[in-house]
Amino acid sequence: MKRLIWFTIINITAMLFLIASRIDSVNDTVDLILIGIAIFLIIANLIRFFVERKKLNKFK
Repeated sequence: MKRLIWFTIINITAMLFLIASRIDSVNDTVDLILIGIAIFLIIANLIRFFVERKKLNKFK
């Protein structure tokens, strides 16, 4: 469970840093695409976290 939590925190932090580094040049299309991908990956990572947590809680 601790591995899952740390993996999720590190991934979300990395995506937030990506968004923060690209937010100042929003008028570039490539930057908008990167921001969109980062937001999608944050959402996917949170969904994966809750699904895996539910599976791990069933084994207890």
